[in-house]
Amino acid sequence: MRTTADQLSGVLDHWKSGTGPLYHQLSDAIVSLAEAGSLEHGSRLPSERALAARLHLSRNTVTAAYQRLRDQGWLEASPGSAPRLGTRSRGVTALTAQDRFSRILVGQQEPLVALNTASPPPAPVVSEALAAPERFLGGVAAVGNGYAALGDRDLTLAVTDHLRASGLAARPDEVVLTAGAQQALWLAVTALATSSTPVALESITYPGVFDAIAAAGSRPVALPMTEAGLDVDGSIKMLRAARPDLAYVTTFNNPTGTALSDADAVRLLDAAASTETTVIDDRTIGELALAGDRRRPFAALGTAASVVTVGGLSKVFWGGLRIGWLHTNATLAAQLRHRRAAMDLGSPALFQRVGARLLRDHFEDTLAWRLESLRESLDATLEAIADAGLDWEVVEPVGGPSLWVRMPGASAERFAERAERAGVPIVAGAAFCVVPGQGADRFRLPFYLPPEQMRLGIKTLADRAA
Repeated sequence: MRTTADQLSGVLDHWKSGTGPLYHQLSDAIVSLAEAGSLEHGSRLPSERALAARLHLSRNTVTAAYQRLRDQGWLEASPGSAPRLGTRSRGVTALTAQDRFSRILVGQQEPLVALNTASPPPAPVVSEALAAPERFLGGVAAVGNGYAALGDRDLTLAVTDHLRASGLAARPDEVVLTAGAQQALWLAVTALATSSTPVALESITYPGVFDAIAAAGSRPVALPMTEAGLDVDGSIKMLRAARPDLAYVTTFNNPTGTALSDADAVRLLDAAASTETTVIDDRTIGELALAGDRRRPFAALGTAASVVTVGGLSKVFWGGLRIGWLHTNATLAAQLRHRRAAMDLGSPALFQRVGARLLRDHFEDTLAWRLESLRESLDATLEAIADAGLDWEVVEPVGGPSLWVRMPGASAERFAERAERAGVPIVAGAAFCVVPGQGADRFRLPFYLPPEQMRLGIKTLADRAA
């Protein structure tokens, strides 16, 4: 088996043909192996003395190379132990878009407690509807050929009314029905992003957007965030500097649970209008206000900004109810509607009909039930963390179904590996972060599951992974 030193020796031969100090060439060789996946996050590197002897270099050269890697965030070291590849090796330069997204999915085998996905179990009304769809719909469930490729008319009208109730002056021809909000996001990003400019997005954000950005041939640029949420002043400066075609912003940030005030949202939208940047307002979890009132859609705030609004039913009703939508101008909506139909011929007509009834007749009651359930599970989660004596740092979210947990002095990546082996998978912070090295000591902790499952999950993590 080739050792790390053997690998570095082969790569260093190539780098020696370049220019620059030898310690730069050595550090670049290590980075090239990490980026290619030949060296995994957490891999031990040889000691300075051992590597110097193996590569026939002075120890001062190796010391300088290792220090350069530490300064760049590639190495972690503690006194008396060999250095390891650090958090940057699992940052944005190492995580593919597919790798990020795969982390938030449950595999074919259900774990003991799935804490890597922020999707809810079904609300009671969904179970009732699917147990007896004809009774729920008041008529025959299976009608026609089962297709509604351009969108069921009743569902389109129900979504339109739902948007109007939130303050957005929507028309049916401006609504595109999709197979969940993820597809709506993908359609919007791939239609509007270009390879010539980046997509601006919160520096900590939903991993599902990265695949869409990559598919558009674009790249992400980070809008700065603080512990309190989006840094609006810094974001305005970034928009003016980068002048992106597209900016992606979430109502309640996924995963931090922070939110913009209406006043700050208006400031951000005014800046976007001045740079001709279209804003995607992702309201997928926008109804889940845990503290205070619901946030109004950006498109209802009366600015001159071009806004695409994304939403769906899954976060209130059930993760398996793949009904989403986007709202935009009628011209773009028509294009996206036909593009979506060409992709998958639309969600099953039966589910669209069920979705229409759920949205029109059961939304408010189900939302109230979901919020009460979330608050109970959040309380149980916080109590379980305290009871286990864990030193995790959390700030209760304004909205949304997740905690953004900090583990002081710990590696979230290594914790995630142990958590998966314990049967309670979580997602380390790097999957959500645009900037390499961010989120090294963070992970997302959804609390959608019932209180007893949250307690079991936290206890298992404390006993077997922490």
